Amino acid sequence: SSLRNAVKRKTHKERSQPAARAKFGLLEKHKDYVLRAQDFNKKKKTLQKLKEKAAFRNPDEFYFKMEKMRTNQGVHVNTSKDCIDADTLKLLRTQDLNYIHMKKKVEDTKIEKLQGSLHCISALVDAPKQNTHTIFLDSDEDPDEFDAAKHFDTVPELVQRSHNRPKRSQLEESPAQPETKSNDRLQRAREAQYRELLQRVERKKKLDDAMQGLQTQRNLMGKGRRKKVTAEDGSAHFVWRQERKR
Repeated sequence: SSLRNAVKRKTHKERSQPAARAKFGLLEKHKDYVLRAQDFNKKKKTLQKLKEKAAFRNPDEFYFKMEKMRTNQGVHVNTSKDCIDADTLKLLRTQDLNYIHMKKKVEDTKIEKLQGSLHCISALVDAPKQNTHTIFLDSDEDPDEFDAAKHFDTVPELVQRSHNRPKRSQLEESPAQPETKSNDRLQRAREAQYRELLQRVERKKKLDDAMQGLQTQRNLMGKGRRKKVTAEDGSAHFVWRQERKR
């Protein structure tokens, strides 16, 4: 088989249009006839459907849109002033798509900054403490009777702190400022940031849905055969037929 492929074969060229029929253009091949026949049959079926609709038309049928429409040599023409052609509508939807894409990038940037500045409080609460402070008792006394505030020489309110735990003498010399209000204020600010993060994530999801909807509308305004596919959850999307590019 390798020798058979190595031998140069005769090149078969397509038959051209005879000189006497050159005025009719290129010679039609079978693939050209197939495309022409498909187009003819498609138009034939469309005309049949329109004839059926015209035959079963209700003469008393009326729509308000009929007042703004007229026919010019059998072609419907919209006479309203607010009429927008298909090219202008496609351009407007392109601009809307670019605007939504810009807003989505802004939301992505702000979400990234918020996630970088915030820490996951729930994960920190659920995680076990890495640092432990073990106290060894000198006697066999009951550990339940151990007083941590007396051992660390501080007030009971500050026992749970692992840092910045002043002693009683330091508190008597320079009373510490109450940190309850400041801690509550920081906690409220942190919760507000988390609420903002959740809102921005939800807004980003809505922008993604809007972008997908606008992109689908732009694709539907273009050419190409497509088929509507409905998923199990009721959502529908379109699938375009793949065409071979020459």
